[in-house]
Amino acid sequence: MTRSARTALWAGAASAAAVLAMRPLVVSSGWLVGALGAVCAVTGAGLLVRALTHRRGLAVLVQALVLLGVVLALFGGSTTVLGVLPSGSTPERLAQLFDDGVQVVRRYSVPAVDLRGLRLLLVAGSGLLALAVDLFAVTLRRPALAGLPLLGVLAVPLALAPGGSGAVTFALVAVPYLVLLAGTSRRGWVRSPAREDRAALRRGGRSRSSAAATAGGTAAVAIAVALAVPAAVPALDERSLTIDTGPGDTIAVINPILNLKASLGARSDSTIITYQTDQEDPAPLRIVTADVFDGETWAPSTGADIPRSQRVQDGLPQAPGLGDAVRDQSQPRTTTISVRGLDQTYLPLPYPALRVEIGGEWLYESDSLNVVGDGETTRGRQYAVTHLQVDPTEQELRSAPEAPGEVRSRYTELPDALPQVVGETAAEVTADAGSDYEKAAALQRYFRSTGGFTYSTTAPNDGGADAVAAFLEQKSGFCVQFASAMAVMSRSLGIPARVAIGFLPGDEGTDGRWRISAQDAHAWPELYFEGIGWVRFEPTPATRTGQSPSYSVPSTPLNTPAPSSSAAPSAVGPSAAAPTSTAAATPSSETDPRYAETVTGWDRFLALPWGWILGALLLVVAALTPWVSAALLSRRRWARVHDAASSAEAAWAELEDRVHDLGVRWAPSATPRQRAASLLGYAELPPAAAAELQRVRAAVESARFGAGTAPLAPAAAPAGGVVLAQRTGQAGRLVRAQVDVVVDALAATRPRWSRWRARLLPMAGVRRGLDWWDRD
Repeated sequence: MTRSARTALWAGAASAAAVLAMRPLVVSSGWLVGALGAVCAVTGAGLLVRALTHRRGLAVLVQALVLLGVVLALFGGSTTVLGVLPSGSTPERLAQLFDDGVQVVRRYSVPAVDLRGLRLLLVAGSGLLALAVDLFAVTLRRPALAGLPLLGVLAVPLALAPGGSGAVTFALVAVPYLVLLAGTSRRGWVRSPAREDRAALRRGGRSRSSAAATAGGTAAVAIAVALAVPAAVPALDERSLTIDTGPGDTIAVINPILNLKASLGARSDSTIITYQTDQEDPAPLRIVTADVFDGETWAPSTGADIPRSQRVQDGLPQAPGLGDAVRDQSQPRTTTISVRGLDQTYLPLPYPALRVEIGGEWLYESDSLNVVGDGETTRGRQYAVTHLQVDPTEQELRSAPEAPGEVRSRYTELPDALPQVVGETAAEVTADAGSDYEKAAALQRYFRSTGGFTYSTTAPNDGGADAVAAFLEQKSGFCVQFASAMAVMSRSLGIPARVAIGFLPGDEGTDGRWRISAQDAHAWPELYFEGIGWVRFEPTPATRTGQSPSYSVPSTPLNTPAPSSSAAPSAVGPSAAAPTSTAAATPSSETDPRYAETVTGWDRFLALPWGWILGALLLVVAALTPWVSAALLSRRRWARVHDAASSAEAAWAELEDRVHDLGVRWAPSATPRQRAASLLGYAELPPAAAAELQRVRAAVESARFGAGTAPLAPAAAPAGGVVLAQRTGQAGRLVRAQVDVVVDALAATRPRWSRWRARLLPMAGVRRGLDWWDRD
C-alpha cells in the first residue's frame, strides 16, 4: 500500500468519525447510513482513480461526481433516470429539499427531527467533508489543513448538542487526525524497514523507534489531558429553549422538540417565576405547543416566519376555534408575571392571551399564540398579561360540531409505523363513549384512575418509535408520556390533538403571589373542539398535577373499564372487533393503514438501530480478524507450494509465525540455523520434535543456498514416496505435519494461557497486514 493510499484511508476514517460526532444533533440515527455511505464512496473513488491513473486532480473531479451520484440516488426519487441520472425536474426537487432542510436548521433546536430535507443536508455535507479532508491531506499534501473542516464539523455538536460532545466522540475524531498527520510525514511515526532492521540488530530483535515512542506518547498524553480536564470543569447551565434571529422583516424561531425519552423534570427547586393573578384557580402557564408527531418526538410544525407586525403590545387575535358565544361568556383576567431564573426566548403566558404589556420586541404566532422575542429573552422580565378564563360547560363540549377538515387533517396525522396496539387500546377504552368529548374524558379517566398507571420520573425503556406502546405496557412514566399517549390515542380516534409545554401553576404564598420552580415543568395534551378552541386535558395522575379541569370530568361517569388482555400492549395480533355501535365512530385498526404494526421498504430499513448494529459488527470483526487473517495467510501460503523449495519456504514461514504466537521472538537478521538453535535453547524439545526442526531448517537452507532438494518428509518415509507425494500434491500435508510436531512440542512447555492465546488469537495475519501497510 502506497503512502498516498494510507493517507486517503486515514482521511476517510477521520471524516467518518466527525460524521459520527454529529449523531446527537438528530433524533434518530437513520441518516448515518447515507452519510457514512457518502464518506465511503468519496474515499473509495479517490483511492481507485489515484491507483489507476496517479492523477490527483482527476481524482477530485471523480469524487465530486460520485458524491453527486450518491445524492441523486438517495434523494432524486422519481425525477432521476435509472436512479442516478438527473432529469429536468431533478434540480427543482433537490432545491426544494435543500430549502426544507435549511428551514429545519433555522427553526428547530437539537435534537432535530430527521426530516428528509435535513437528511439531504447531512448526507451531502458528510460527502463534502470527506472531499475537503481528502483534498487537503492527499491532493494538496497539507494534512494539517485537513483539521480545519474536521474542527468545523466537530464544533457544531460541541456548541449545540445538549451536554456538548462526549469524550469518546472527541477521541474518535482526534485519533485518526493525529495518525493522519504522523503517517504523512517522512520522519513521522511510519516505520522505515531499513531503520527497523538496523535497530533490530542493535537491540536483539526489538524494533521500536524512540522517535515513534516519543511522538506516540506525547499524542496519547495530549488526548488524555484533553479528555480529563473538561470533566473537572463545572458545566454551564443548559438552555433547552433558544432562538436564532434571521435577516429581513421576519424572525426564525427554533422550536423545542419533546423527546419521549427525555424528562421535563429538574433537580433544582429554586424559584424561576413568580406571578400574581385575579384568577381564583390559575391554569398552567404555557410556553409552546407541538403538533407534529413522528413516532418518537413531538415538534412544532414548520410554518411561515413571524411577521414583525405581529407585536403582542398591539393585541393578539382571537384564539383559533374560539367562538364568539364562548368568548363573550369568558371572564377577562389579569396576571402579572416576574421572571427570575428562566432565560429563554418563549414567553410563559396563560392561554388564551389578549394583550401583553412588556418592553422590547415580542411577536406572536397566529396558529398557536406562542409569543417569542425578537432578540429578547425572559430573564429579569416583568410583564402584565390580559387573558381569558375559558371555562366551557360539559354541554358545550358534548355538542361541539365536527372540526373543519383542514384542522382534522393537520392535527390527526399519525406516522405509518404507529404500533397497532395504540389504536386498539384507544378504541376499547372509548367503546362506551359517543361524542368526541366523551372519548376524551374516557381517555383522561383511563390514565388517571382506571388504567392502573403510576407517575414516575423514570421514562419507559423504549424511547424509539414504539415509545407510546412501551408506555401503555409498562404503565409508568412522567408527564411527557401521559400527554403524548393521550394526544396520540385521541388522534387515532379522529380527535384533533397536540401537546403543550409549560409550567404547572406552582404554590401560592402567604402574600398572594404564586411561585413556580423548575420542578414545575410540565406537558399536557390539548384537544380541539369547534367553538371552544384548544381545550386542556390532564391525563397525568393527581399525585403530580392535582385536580383535573372541572369541565373534563363528565357529570355522569362513563363506564370505561381498563383494556382486557386481548388489547394488552404486548399483543401482536389484531384484537377482537369493537362493538358495532362504535364501528362507524372510530377508525378500524384492521383497515386503517396508520395502525400497521410493521412497515416495509426504505423507512423500515432506516428505522433500524444502526448505531448498535454497526457497533456489534465492529466488535465481531475485531474478534474474528486475527483468526480469519491467519487462516487466509496460511491457506494462501500452502496453495503456492509447487516444488521442494517452495514447500520448505512455506514450512519455515509457518513455523516462524506459530512460534511467534507462542512468545518466541527471532531477530530479523538471524539465519535459519541461528533461529533453530535459539529455539532449541529456548525450550527443551523432545528428540522427535528436535529432529523435525532440523529437517525443516536443512530444507530451507538447501532451498536458499543449495540446489533446493533437501527432503522435508519424515525420515521414516521412503525417498521415492516423498517425490511421489510432492508430485501428487501430498507434500504440503506431510510438511505441515512436521511443523505441527515442532509447534506442539513447544506449546507443551508454555503456560496454558499462552497456548489458548495462540490458538484463539493467532496474530500472523495481523502482523503481515501491518508490514504491508507500512511499506513506502
